[in-house]
Order: sequence, then C-alpha cells, then structure tokens
Amino acid sequence: MRISVLIFVSLVVNLALAALLFRPHGPASVASDNGAIHVSPGAAADPSTVAPDTRFATPAASGKISWRDLQAAELKEFAGKLRAVNCPEETVKDLVLADLNRRFSQQQHALWSDQQNQDYWKPYRRNRDPEEQKKNRERSKQMQAMQKEKTALIVEIFGVDVEKQRMKEEGFDTESIGWNPNGDLAFLPEAKREAVKKYLDDFQEKMQDFYASTMGGWDAEARAKQKKLEQEKLAGLAQWLTPQELREYKLRNSQTASQISSDLHGVDLTRAQYEALFDLREKYGESIYNYGDANNDEAARKRIEQNKKDMQAEIAAVLGTDKSAELERAQDYQYQQLASLARHNDLPAETAPKIYDFKQAAEKAAEAVKTSQDLSPEERQAALAQIRAETETAVKKMLGEKLFIRYQRNGGWWLNNIASAPKQWESLK
Repeated sequence: MRISVLIFVSLVVNLALAALLFRPHGPASVASDNGAIHVSPGAAADPSTVAPDTRFATPAASGKISWRDLQAAELKEFAGKLRAVNCPEETVKDLVLADLNRRFSQQQHALWSDQQNQDYWKPYRRNRDPEEQKKNRERSKQMQAMQKEKTALIVEIFGVDVEKQRMKEEGFDTESIGWNPNGDLAFLPEAKREAVKKYLDDFQEKMQDFYASTMGGWDAEARAKQKKLEQEKLAGLAQWLTPQELREYKLRNSQTASQISSDLHGVDLTRAQYEALFDLREKYGESIYNYGDANNDEAARKRIEQNKKDMQAEIAAVLGTDKSAELERAQDYQYQQLASLARHNDLPAETAPKIYDFKQAAEKAAEAVKTSQDLSPEERQAALAQIRAETETAVKKMLGEKLFIRYQRNGGWWLNNIASAPKQWESLK
C-alpha cells in the first residue's frame, strides 16, 4: 500500500528537524529542493532509538534517496527502510501508526457497512431480532480480533505496544478506557487477564442470548435466570481468582456494583464506605425493589417498604446520618435536576444541597399549615403564600434571576405545590 503525499511531507519536515538537531554530532540527513533525501553514511543516530536495520537498506545513487525508495506494502519493511536512513524513531512510529490506523479503520468500516445510511428520518427502534443481535455480537468479536491483530503487528515492529505506551504517558488508564463488556480488570495481574478475558468473552455470549430471550421483559422468572447466570459466572471465575480478587471483581463489576454506581449521583465515598454500602446492598438484594410483581399484594408492598427502612437504618449506623441522608437525597429526581443545573452553570458545590434543604423545610412547614385545625381558610392561604415567598427569595438569591426562571420551568414546580405565586406566568415569559 502506497503512503500518501501528506505523510511524505510530514516525513520530510521531521527529517529536516532531525538534521538540525543532530548537526553538532556529525553529518545528518536533509531534504533537498527537489524532494530527494540526502543521506550521509556516517550520520550519527540517537542511541536511545532503534538502530537502523541494514536488511532494508535502500539503493541510492550519489547518496540521494527518493521517497519512492522508502515505500513498501508491508509496514514492517516500511519501518525498516525509514530506520535505514536514520529517520528519528518517533517519526517512524508516527508514520507507521498513521498508516496502520488507516488500514484498520477501513476494515472496521467495511464490517459495519450495512449499518450505515439507515432511514435517518424514521424514529429509532431497538432491533430485538435475535438473528440480527447475534450478527452484531459476531461483528463485535471481529472488531476485538482486529484490535488484537493490530496490537500484535505493533509489537512485532517496535518490540512493545507503543500505542498503549503513549496513552499511558498521557495519563490514560489503558486497562479501563472505553466500554468493556468484561468490566474493569485492571486490578488483576497481567498473567491472569488473558485467561479471565477469554472466559468472560465466552460467557458474554451466553448472557446476550439470555437478554435476547427476555425480549425486554423483566418478570420474576427473568430475574431468577439472571441471578443464576451471575452465580455461574462468579463460580467460573473462581478457578483463576483468589477469594480477594473475586471480591474485588464483584466490587467493580457485579450487578450490585452497577446499581450503586447509578445511585450515587455525585456522592463521594471512601473505599471503606463504598465496601460497607456494597455489603449492605448485597445483604438486602432485590428485597428492596418493587418490580411490579407486588402491585396487587399489599403484604408484599409492606415488606418491601420495611426492608428499605431497615436497610436505610443500617446504612445510617455504618456511614453516619449525614452521609446516609446524602445518599437518600441523591435518589430524588428533583435533586438530580437541581444538581445538574448547578453543575452545568458552574455554581458553588453547596448550591444544590442548600436549595434542596430549602425545599424540604418549606414542604414540611406547608404540610403543618395545611393540616392545622386552628387556621381559617384565609389565614391558611396567607401563611402558605408567606412560606412560598420566603422560600422563593432564598432560592432566587442562590441561583440569580435568570437561572431561577429556568429552574421554575424545569424542576422548580414544587413551589407551586406550596402556594400559587401572584402573576407567576407573567414572570416566566
């Protein structure tokens, strides 16, 4: 495959810069006006780079090498030719990786080509066709195989996975970056990762077949099957993992871990607090959820509510009442809206909690007024209007006029449950 003109220009520039860099140590490679590359046989190489490979020495007349002489269909040969003319190793990496990524990108695009150019004007509908889902899983496997092939080629050319190395240098966690169907395995020793990944890849196929069979339903039978599969997976992992490693896997990748992650909504926990919460959530399991099975069973609904209260009491005992209240608050959708508004407008961290406290206090005071038998209808209405006015003033002070109006439109409607504001609709125009 021929290298593009753009890459050629990049090479010439890099070689010219390298020539200036190494000039004090002796003759160096420079590019002439006609595009040929002049190479002095005695040019010194940086000892930290890979030595030029004489197997790929390029024929040249009068010490001149054209770009055509460096081109090669095989990337390993291309890298060797670049090194043979003392091309800086970092530039070799840039050129080879650029071409390699282009080649694999074309293969991946071809793999998903029939997914392109869909009827974009039609609403999205999740495809539940088992055969189509199976085909997509097979494509994903082929994508993973391509990535392994690409990594193997990089290691063959450079001795190490330079792509991964560069990402580490830039501060990325290369083991957990991106979505991984196997979860986070960065904690495992490298010697175990491949075997565990292989087992989880195979088990993922079984899980996908199960999800396809549920057709979106999530009744008691489906939940029981999922629980059984989860236990089977953990039992299989035990053949490679120590008890400590298996616990770490569960803390990171289990269904309970996923539920906790979705429930935190910005709540900061220490490692010890997270483990304590995890153990309590494991203890209560699904007994705190009402999936609809208990809708017509009053006793079942009461058990679920009691289990929630019992678990909350245990969480408060372990984490403290403040942290327990913070976790409970994070489950309130109205608080989530408020926190999102504050976060996206760079407001101080205490903004959402304080306004939420105003809301709780106002609703409690309003409830006391509404249930009081000592107030006339007029007095009750006046008291509620005063609670609303005082609360609205406090919230507006925290948000500012413009954000307060936006909050009223999206999330702040609870103020209207306390009392209607005079001319409220005019203020929202």
